[in-house]
Amino acid sequence: MNVVELLKEANGKGIILYLEKGKLAFKAPPGAMDNTIKAQIVAMKSDIVELLEEYATSGAPQLRARPAQVGDSIITSYAQQRLWFIDSLQGGSAEYNMPVAFEVKGQLDLSILSRVFTTILERHEVLRTVYVAEAGRAHQYIRDVSDIDFEIKVEDCTHLSGDALTVAVNAMISHDMDQPFNLKEDLMLRVSYVKKASDSGVLLFNMHHIASDGWSTEVLIKEFLTLYHVYSEGQENPLPPLDIQYADYTYWQKEYLEGEVLDKQLNYWEKQLHDAPMIHSLPCDYPRPKTKQHIGAIVTHELSSNLAQGLLELAKSHNLTPFMLVHSALSLLLARHSNSDDIVIGTPIANRLQAELEPMIGLFVNTLVLRTNTHHETLSRFFEHIRLVNLDAQSNQDVPFEQLVERLKVPRSTEHSPLFQIMLTTNSDFGVNSDSNAQCFQLPNVELQAHQSDLIQSKFDLELNVSINEQGVSLNWIYDVSLFSESHIAQLNTHLCELLSNLSHTDVQADQAPHAVPILPQEEVHHLVHTLNSTQLEYPNEQCIHELFEEQVAKTPESVALTFENESLTYKQLNEKANQIAHFLQINHGVKPDTLVGLCVERSLEMVISILGILKAGGAYVPLDPTHPQSRINDILEDTTPEVVLTQAHLTDKLSSVEGKLLILDQEADGESIFTEYSIDNIDKASISLTSENLVYVIYTSGTTGKPKGIMVQHKALIARKVGWDEIFEIDKQPLTVLQMAGLSVDILLGDIVKALCSNGGKLVICSYQTLISPSDLHRLIEHHQVSYGDFVPSVIRVLTSHLLENKARLTSFQHISIGCEAWKKEDLALLTQVIDEKTDVYNLYGQTETVIDTSYYKANYQDMAKTNMHSMPLGTPFPNTSLYILDDNLQLAPQGVSGTLYVAGDGLAMGYYNNTALTNEKFVHNQSQDLTGNVLYCTGDLVRYLPDGNLEFIGRADDQVKIRGFRIELGEVESQLIGLTDIDTALVMAKESSTGKQLVGYIKLDGEFEHSTQLDIVTRTKASLKANLPDYMVPGAIIVVDTWPLTSNGKIDKKALPDPDLSQDEYSAPTTDVERNLADTWAELLNLDATTISITANFFELGGHSLLISRLIASIDSEYGVSVSIKDVFGNPTIQHIAEKVIELQALTEPAVVPAVSESKNSIVI
Repeated sequence: MNVVELLKEANGKGIILYLEKGKLAFKAPPGAMDNTIKAQIVAMKSDIVELLEEYATSGAPQLRARPAQVGDSIITSYAQQRLWFIDSLQGGSAEYNMPVAFEVKGQLDLSILSRVFTTILERHEVLRTVYVAEAGRAHQYIRDVSDIDFEIKVEDCTHLSGDALTVAVNAMISHDMDQPFNLKEDLMLRVSYVKKASDSGVLLFNMHHIASDGWSTEVLIKEFLTLYHVYSEGQENPLPPLDIQYADYTYWQKEYLEGEVLDKQLNYWEKQLHDAPMIHSLPCDYPRPKTKQHIGAIVTHELSSNLAQGLLELAKSHNLTPFMLVHSALSLLLARHSNSDDIVIGTPIANRLQAELEPMIGLFVNTLVLRTNTHHETLSRFFEHIRLVNLDAQSNQDVPFEQLVERLKVPRSTEHSPLFQIMLTTNSDFGVNSDSNAQCFQLPNVELQAHQSDLIQSKFDLELNVSINEQGVSLNWIYDVSLFSESHIAQLNTHLCELLSNLSHTDVQADQAPHAVPILPQEEVHHLVHTLNSTQLEYPNEQCIHELFEEQVAKTPESVALTFENESLTYKQLNEKANQIAHFLQINHGVKPDTLVGLCVERSLEMVISILGILKAGGAYVPLDPTHPQSRINDILEDTTPEVVLTQAHLTDKLSSVEGKLLILDQEADGESIFTEYSIDNIDKASISLTSENLVYVIYTSGTTGKPKGIMVQHKALIARKVGWDEIFEIDKQPLTVLQMAGLSVDILLGDIVKALCSNGGKLVICSYQTLISPSDLHRLIEHHQVSYGDFVPSVIRVLTSHLLENKARLTSFQHISIGCEAWKKEDLALLTQVIDEKTDVYNLYGQTETVIDTSYYKANYQDMAKTNMHSMPLGTPFPNTSLYILDDNLQLAPQGVSGTLYVAGDGLAMGYYNNTALTNEKFVHNQSQDLTGNVLYCTGDLVRYLPDGNLEFIGRADDQVKIRGFRIELGEVESQLIGLTDIDTALVMAKESSTGKQLVGYIKLDGEFEHSTQLDIVTRTKASLKANLPDYMVPGAIIVVDTWPLTSNGKIDKKALPDPDLSQDEYSAPTTDVERNLADTWAELLNLDATTISITANFFELGGHSLLISRLIASIDSEYGVSVSIKDVFGNPTIQHIAEKVIELQALTEPAVVPAVSESKNSIVI
């Protein structure tokens, strides 16, 4: 390690090395200067002194006192400029108050106390500085001591006692903490004393962050204690005069951070943070408010000394500081909880490298943005990456956070802080005062005890403060209660503790992958793997599907099994006809187990007869839906090359590319069916070596390459699924009359056959396509056959429900209604509930062809759903004999509540893809985890998460995750918001390329027919609703109404066929009023752009604007129009169009109403 690396490492531990009268000195938090680093410093002492002397004589300007500046207009530091802007934006806020409170026991001398703080105010000019706007910039004015009127506010509560006293004292403390500072007029320090009795009370200091930081708080405490002691004893002020004041530092900062120094460091940060996520992906428990609330709570935890020592040994072995080790652990935790490798965390640094700054009160603290990539092959490489990230950040720490935000043109929001929302800090003891974090202080005749308060302030979404030394580890989580629940933070804490515990073990392997270090306790793993997947049921896994049908034939031969329009067949008739086809196929075409047999028929009795016949012969049917495009039929035939294809005479022209034989089902010989002469007896499966391991069908679905993919399903998988249907729909108690609506190429068709004909003697009612699309005909068919079960797609049940409501009719015969294939809205359930009987159960079914029709189910209840904020039905819980796992990108279990990709295990899985081994290996993953059950896991590609009640919630497709301007967006989340709106039936959101990058485009199909003008109104309302409920980056730039969805051959929305929006219309809208034109000129001047290129809908920040320029913009408007547009108005909607409307609105007001800003934020008591 060279001297530069040593200085960086020391700085990372909070150790500040500096020269004092030519000798090496240091400041360090307790425990930071351990024996190891102390020995390294001693060994390199001469090199360190030489380097510090070289720095002192380098081109960097020296901190020096300037002539008296009382009453002068002085520039602010970058950090002060930002806090002034935030205060202006919020209209005066207590968010950046820094209170300190003590319980007082004894005789506190208020006259001495007043003298103490008067001295401190005289000593630190920054505490008697006010801040005013000049030409849109904040300037500071130092007030002369003679101009200030400092007094301690005393509240006398001696007349109260008991609970009344406690309530009154807490209210007074809360009021002081919540009282904003007026930056234009107030002292930046106020002192209050709440007197509870003659010898007890509460002492409260409160500084504004614009004049202080954590280090400053300790300076204040140290000077207060010192001065109170000496003044009580009649001595004079012993504190040495300050060499410089904060105003001197602001000039130095501006002078130093110019030219090469600033550019070099900014270039590093631009490269390091390029395309960084603008907001974390940690799941929130509540919708993010449009304005951050800052109300926090805290979760704390302690870890043992043994664990701490193990961690310190690990850090030492990898040349890490304790902070770096904690940083690595937190990064891994956040990666697992957000399913993202790109983790951004903020951390504060004291930023007091010069000795002159140590005894000063003022805002010096800076924030480093630490961006890490958690995807590394080994822990050792990951730790090295963490070390370099920290060292590089410290080498470029001079860039003020405010400058960084402006340089990177970060999108601004009132909802969250820029660049990062998660803060990692070590303990706040900067080594200023060895007693500063003690719980009790002794003064003459007085004892001060730290006051405990439940009021916590949360400046960030989440802040973790860690203290680690050989005595143990202390964890303090401060979280925003408007975003997170206490149980969620407790879960994070549990997982971090588990991670730290596993890292602390001496047997942790440096070549172990970071993602493989467990974060979930074993009890949670057991819950996710076993408790939520306790679905095993016994079933005859050696039988074939048609055998179950044959058993039913033997039980109820004369019962009606199948009906279509005016035709019907009994179980016996259906079985005999199927047997004749089976024998025909065996004798004439050599069909045997796993022989692929094509089937191209329309909805008819022959459709079911043929399927059963093919299965009885041992073959597997390959559906060729005659309604599909010819090219798709040809692709399937080319891939499977079936020996024989069963079809109907009028469909033969669709099968011209068949290389094998065509078997015409309705062909006759001498006036009789060609199958008449064949046996009607069942075929013994043993005689043809048929088992449940053989294929039952190969069904083709759309593939990502444009070519359909064939999915191979065995008898045993379908048998496993049948057991689930029997259990859920209680088929053994009462036979079902099943309405068969699915097309030939949909696996649900065979599912309907199994439910009706293979369990308890039910009946299958085939619905023609013409009936299916006519709600009145469909209702008549249902009532005529007293249908008791139907597996609907949402579009069909929605139209049918609407028809029934309009005609005041009902569905009286259903026992069970299933909805599947696509998302189904809560509002749909509410309407369906009005037209069905109470005895009817409604289910949301979820599954894929690869998982054999159904994977999970949810028994829907509208009363329960109405209590949630979900728009669509949950996916529910696993089917019997099925296990569902939510895994991250590294195939690790996602914590409960965290989204990840859904993987399916169990008996009901397909074999894979026909003629596509590569895709089979990609999607049907070999299970290498010792935690998970099942040899094979099917990757659905669907993003889901567990709800608190154990049901699964669908988030979206994994390949529907997009990143726009640094924000990761789940398109399914936006779609969910759209379909939850009035008048919208279904919705789809896509990311489209435009000249300015990706933009979201929303497509909506309305719930009914509307005039064009009404459609435009709906689109306007839709955009407004989305803006009110979603962050700006998730609101589509264009909303397009479609009359009907273009569909692919398998019924999915054809995204390629959707109309492209004219995004160019959003790129430039010319000014149309004088105010808009003048504002465009002002923007052009501020942003150094051509006014003719600035659209009135353009975002000020995206064009390069920042907080300082907003202030100058407002000053220009005030000068031009004599109206005061608030920073909040501009910040909330930074477009010329909006600002112009606001200017005109203010001009029209003869007596503008002044509405005082009210802050709801709470503040922590800082010790």
